[in-house]
Amino acid sequence: MAANKSASLASDKEFSRRLLQLILFRTVVFLLWLNFANRLSLLPERLGPFPFLLLFNSLAAALLLLCLGLWRIGRNERIQLAFQISVDLLLTTILVAYTRGIESSFVSFYLLIIIYGSLMLGRNGGMVGAALSTILYAGIVFAVRCGLISIRGAEMDVRQAAFRISAHVLGFWAVAYLGTYLHQRLRSMECELKEKIDSLTQLKRLNEHIVSSIRSGLITTDLHGHIAVFNAAAGEITGRAVDEMFENIIQPLIGDTFWTLITTADLLRNARPLRYEQWVMIPNGTKRFLGFSVSPLLDESQLLRGYIISFQDLTDIMRLEEEVRLKDRMAAVGRMAAGIAHEIRNPLTAMRGSVEVLRSHACLPPKDNRILDILIRESDRLNQFVEDFLNYARPRKYEKHSLDLVSVLTDSVTLLRNSPEFRKKLLVSLNVESQPIPIVGCVDQLKQVFWNLAQNAIRAMPNGGELRITIRELSRSIGQIIFQDNGIGMSREEQQQLFQPFHSGFAGGLGLGLTIIFQIMEDHRGRISFESEKGRGTKVSLSFPLETEAAVSDLCAQTAKA
Repeated sequence: MAANKSASLASDKEFSRRLLQLILFRTVVFLLWLNFANRLSLLPERLGPFPFLLLFNSLAAALLLLCLGLWRIGRNERIQLAFQISVDLLLTTILVAYTRGIESSFVSFYLLIIIYGSLMLGRNGGMVGAALSTILYAGIVFAVRCGLISIRGAEMDVRQAAFRISAHVLGFWAVAYLGTYLHQRLRSMECELKEKIDSLTQLKRLNEHIVSSIRSGLITTDLHGHIAVFNAAAGEITGRAVDEMFENIIQPLIGDTFWTLITTADLLRNARPLRYEQWVMIPNGTKRFLGFSVSPLLDESQLLRGYIISFQDLTDIMRLEEEVRLKDRMAAVGRMAAGIAHEIRNPLTAMRGSVEVLRSHACLPPKDNRILDILIRESDRLNQFVEDFLNYARPRKYEKHSLDLVSVLTDSVTLLRNSPEFRKKLLVSLNVESQPIPIVGCVDQLKQVFWNLAQNAIRAMPNGGELRITIRELSRSIGQIIFQDNGIGMSREEQQQLFQPFHSGFAGGLGLGLTIIFQIMEDHRGRISFESEKGRGTKVSLSFPLETEAAVSDLCAQTAKA
């Protein structure tokens, strides 16, 4: 019903527009024809006591004002049209009657009235107009023959008069038929055009819905790189507003190197799309790894008119691939760890014991005692290194329990604040956005993770600074802890080597701290991610599955092992 109402309103507006055009058109034609006929001395000088031309010009102007006023009100417009037709027929009849009757130059006005009656009102308007014109025209002839109207020069033979009347009447009805036919054709074409416009509008909306619903980014450009289509997914992935990108150039988004590759590639001959992967800077300062696929945009003549660029966010896939490669490296190192540790630890223990015995039984000068102290200290340091390496290679099995992550983190932050090492350099702030956050885990392992991350923050801020720690419930199934410092930060190359064993970004580091953290997070079904920029600090995000999710993950892991 809403569609029908909308169509009816559109039809009424169209009729109103045509009525206004008719009001203006008929007035202009009437006045021009009337004044031109006066120049040719085809009009009588007076009609009764009034000057003929002045009277009809005044009537035309008054009728124009009346019709415009009625149109402005906008009510009963079809009645207004019938009123105009009636008045025009009356004026035309008077003009014909007083300008040589059936030989009048104004007989053609009947034809104009029939035509616009047919076009505006259809078959009924044309037939009624033709019938009234016939009656009025025949009435003029009858009045002249009966002497009711005296027209100079209008006398003619009866047969000639009959022939003239018949010819004009035939013209009236022929024009009425033609006007009716044109009206029907016009309405038919309007309906067809409306259907095609509606169909085109629906197709356009469907195309827009399809493009906006695609979860891959989609961009189309012309040959010069001006963007014509930029769907919602493209805006989400690139962090840019759709309206802002429309008709802008694409080079700042994808880079000049990639655009040069697109324009120089022979996309018409190569059946496969051009593929390209690169890091793209997002307006919020982060980077995303995007995979692009470029195809040619062709017209109906199969000529190249632009480019179709689709892309996906591969950042998570890249991280997963890095994690897989890291796990492979860690597994390879772990396989040789036991043998190396065994071969080093046993002789080391014997050496240290021998040095202790030697120092207790021998009377050595102070210089030699210092050497023995150095041997013992370095033996302990090497033993600690072997111990850390064993923890990495063969981590102990810790029993996990249900715990509140907020409580564990709060205890760790309290220890950090009371530690002299932290008090001197760091301001530690804790922001708890959600509590409690229940997970399944080991308190000792989690505290080791928090302590190691805090130690890294101290080393990253040698001149002091602030370590901001935030804990929150990221979703109904994930809890998150964020460690953020304002230290020296890391380059992308340094971030790519973060979890590699024996690779440390700090002087004197063993390069096993983050590796052990990674293993602990894996053991808790969690994830760790880094965001860092040189000179702007580092942000470390720890994500833990909540207790119900963790239980399901453990069950799935046990089933897979079985």
